[in-house]
Amino acid sequence: MRQIAPAVYKLRKTIKNLLQPEAHYLLAVSGGADSLALAHACAALAAQGWGSYSVCHVEHGLRGEEALRDMQAVQRACKDWGLPCFTEHVQAASYAAQNRLSTEDAARRLRYAALRRIAEQQGAAAIVTAHHEGDQAETLLLRLLRGAGLQGLAGMRAQQDDIIRPLLTLPKSLLEEYCSAEGIAVCYDSTNADTAYTRNRVRLELVPYLERSFNHNVVPTLARTAALLAQDAECLEQMADDAYRQLVRRQENAVSLPVTQLTALHSAVRLRVLRRAYFELGGEELSFERSQAIDSLLIRRSGGKFIQLPQGINVVYKNKQLIFVKII
Repeated sequence: MRQIAPAVYKLRKTIKNLLQPEAHYLLAVSGGADSLALAHACAALAAQGWGSYSVCHVEHGLRGEEALRDMQAVQRACKDWGLPCFTEHVQAASYAAQNRLSTEDAARRLRYAALRRIAEQQGAAAIVTAHHEGDQAETLLLRLLRGAGLQGLAGMRAQQDDIIRPLLTLPKSLLEEYCSAEGIAVCYDSTNADTAYTRNRVRLELVPYLERSFNHNVVPTLARTAALLAQDAECLEQMADDAYRQLVRRQENAVSLPVTQLTALHSAVRLRVLRRAYFELGGEELSFERSQAIDSLLIRRSGGKFIQLPQGINVVYKNKQLIFVKII
């Protein structure tokens, strides 16, 4: 009887802990070691009666023949492992130019749109990605460098809306060890070595510098920090949810909040309550500066003054109420 390698056992057990045995999941598979290890492990779990799985591979229109090679490799692997495979082609470069986005951001948006489209078609309970401990550390560093609050510094969540990331606590080395133990041929994306991309620069330059100069265990340390911050963020979000439910009053195309009760809240909770009012009316993004401007309007109780927010939403102080109005 073939002995199961420790990496194989640990990976399958970790995935099993987050996935339900009766559900169907869509796996995001690029062809790299991380996502192929995920797909192979899930195929093994399916053979044991733990869940059912299909795969989506998104080709971003950026790497020519190399990308087609990866696509074909994923298709062959899925055929060998008995996993239905769906391929989506997108044009990240043109989308980036049309929407004034970085190529990285455009590729991410198009990728998740494609994944969600296929997930809905397949009736998947969730999309499962192969983000690992190293990805989490990079995410924390990127957000720290750009400027982020607690919610952002908490990094990626293991479960968030329709996305499950079961590998966040595992190092990349374990996923590579899994592929080696199972004889899985992996693809190598040449753009991962291109330091023109910010994430690559963080992974190839900043993280090794931090490991050499400050902490050789910086990757697990940063990932652990993100997990701790996520606990604190969840606590504050729950407090804000409770406060919002108690205070909000709804009218047609508007929500109002009583100023006296709002000002009694801790600022960390109050700012989250204000953002909820904005999001309830269809707001999508609210900068730090605009959040502070709303809070200042509230604290100063500047009657008659209003602030214009994105998505056609205005906020005004009137009759001891802070009122958010959607302009139709």
